[in-house]
Amino acid sequence: MRTAALLTALAGAAALALSPAVPAAAAPQAQTDGPARLKLDAREFSLGRSDAPLTLVEFTDYQCPFCRRFQAETFPLIKKNYIDTGKLRFIVRDLPLDFHASARPAAEAAHCAAEQGKFWEMHEALLTGADPLANGGIDKRAKAVGLDLARLHECMRAQRYETVIAANAAAADGLGLSGTPAFVLGRVENGVLVGEVGAGAQPYVAFDEAIKELLAAK
Repeated sequence: MRTAALLTALAGAAALALSPAVPAAAAPQAQTDGPARLKLDAREFSLGRSDAPLTLVEFTDYQCPFCRRFQAETFPLIKKNYIDTGKLRFIVRDLPLDFHASARPAAEAAHCAAEQGKFWEMHEALLTGADPLANGGIDKRAKAVGLDLARLHECMRAQRYETVIAANAAAADGLGLSGTPAFVLGRVENGVLVGEVGAGAQPYVAFDEAIKELLAAK
């Protein structure tokens, strides 16, 4: 399918352009041997209309430089042109990589922030800012978005969302995804997202062309 080829080809080019020094173990991988099928949950964190014609799922690692690049440069344009216009629903899932020590605590913090009604604020804060997430970086971001730190710490210590985070990682593994950011773009059929997989810090043009192609196909 042309959409899959487009996403995969630009993923590799964008990743190389970003940082040639990144170890091979950190390079994103993608499954491209047919449509992906990803079961969705109505309680997932999402932006956009629930009945949007297309859905994009991002698997993210809060310590990943590629994810930060996507958040800073590509996501704002996707939101403006497709999410805010009702053409695309955006869902984010965790995929904390083992070699990023702060990724899993950050994912836990994002889920715990949702208990205070500030998931998306914390999500953005974790993916922005010059300070590292370690050594108080998570707390600094939590303060900036107005979270109650005592409640946040209690939630994180209890690891209330460990099962959810593990399930998200397992879903990514089932699609052959081992790096971040990784994406599934397609249409929802009976609660299952059926589409194509892409990976890497892709430029906006990759998403723009792929989304336009899918919208025109219906």
